[in-house]
Amino acid sequence: MSEITAARLADAARTLAHAGQWPRALDLLAAASPDGEAERAVLAVAAAEVSVDHDFWCGTRGAAAHLARATEAVAAGAAASAAHGTLSWDLDLDLDLVRLRHDYYAELIGPDRPRFGPEGRDAGVAEDLAARAARLGQAAPDGGRAAPATFLAGLIADNLRADPATAQALFTGALAAAERAGDAMTESEALRHLGYWASQRGDTAMARQQWERSAEPRQEAAAVPYVLAQYLLLAGLARDAGEEARARTLAETAGRWAHVLAIGLLEKQAAALEG
Repeated sequence: MSEITAARLADAARTLAHAGQWPRALDLLAAASPDGEAERAVLAVAAAEVSVDHDFWCGTRGAAAHLARATEAVAAGAAASAAHGTLSWDLDLDLDLVRLRHDYYAELIGPDRPRFGPEGRDAGVAEDLAARAARLGQAAPDGGRAAPATFLAGLIADNLRADPATAQALFTGALAAAERAGDAMTESEALRHLGYWASQRGDTAMARQQWERSAEPRQEAAAVPYVLAQYLLLAGLARDAGEEARARTLAETAGRWAHVLAIGLLEKQAAALEG
């Protein structure tokens, strides 16, 4: 690829995915002509990341195939790098992070709907996911993977193991790591979940503050599905505070966007709030 590097193309695809344009992001990556195995691996990992995100939001089922192709591409890229001594190769860690997110979603959502807590769940699966998240965080404690790995560990503790104390400590750690690394999206996610626990404690003011802070980096990144999810949280908070007009406005806005982007998950939540 003589005119644009694989890394920049991958970033462009992630930007499209953040905007809810997952098919366009995948089309962009598929149309590229990588220059060698290393670039092919970079693009394949980006495609897997986009597809995992698409599956989560829209209930598609494309991520498994993309993960398989990325696994092959990363292995080939690592072999080429070792043979030529041209790269410091750690793309396998990026792929591990994408695969962990995919496996967490699969365990959380199951075949049809989200399942929270340990009841009816194989505890060994949750333990394995938690161990993988811990290893990823330790593999590059000062790098860009520490914050998302720690955040995923918090999700596993919270949603699969029903361990809120551990989850909140991990979310706090993920927030600090994200701030150090300049990872605005993970910072936003950590604030979202810390705000939830503030609301559970009855600290509505703290919840609102953290949720409004969480929305800002999502808006700056034009991460439309994430912004809509945050609007729905704020709509619920407004309704609980008796601010019915504000709640309806936020829910209706989120619902219209979710419908356009075919994000049924958010469209159903918006409809419930509007009702």
